Amino acid sequence: MRVLFILLQAVIVQPPSTSIVPTLQGLHEICGPGAFDACTLFVAYRLDVHCVTGGRGAAMNASVTFKPMLLLHNIRQLPHEWIHVDDVRTFAAQYVGELESRTFESDRQCEEEALRLTAGFGDRIRGFARRSNLMRHPSLRAERSTISATDGR
Repeated sequence: MRVLFILLQAVIVQPPSTSIVPTLQGLHEICGPGAFDACTLFVAYRLDVHCVTGGRGAAMNASVTFKPMLLLHNIRQLPHEWIHVDDVRTFAAQYVGELESRTFESDRQCEEEALRLTAGFGDRIRGFARRSNLMRHPSLRAERSTISATDGR
């Protein structure tokens, strides 16, 4: 049962902030250009990685925390934006699982890799948002090169 508890705690989604944006122009000033009337930004994100030594060498114990910021011009899009939040939560949990399955020959190797991963986590979470967008909005696949870094629409 303890293992289940640890897995459930691997991804922590902080309470979201939800705001109504009165104009599409205002929404697009925040979220970037495109044909959408709501977006979700992922802020206050953090990857925590601690190295632990066990019988099979050094390994990572990891967790992800993030806060969804839902911005709506069309309130009816709220359920759809929650789908993006769930996607990012799922992708983050898979990522934590991948990290925790790795082993290292030494604590030092593990610590160096942990530092590298935490420093680049912003790119990773933006990638999760991009992946959700491409999965939920097939029309974006053709426009893939024009998707902004703020993604989470």
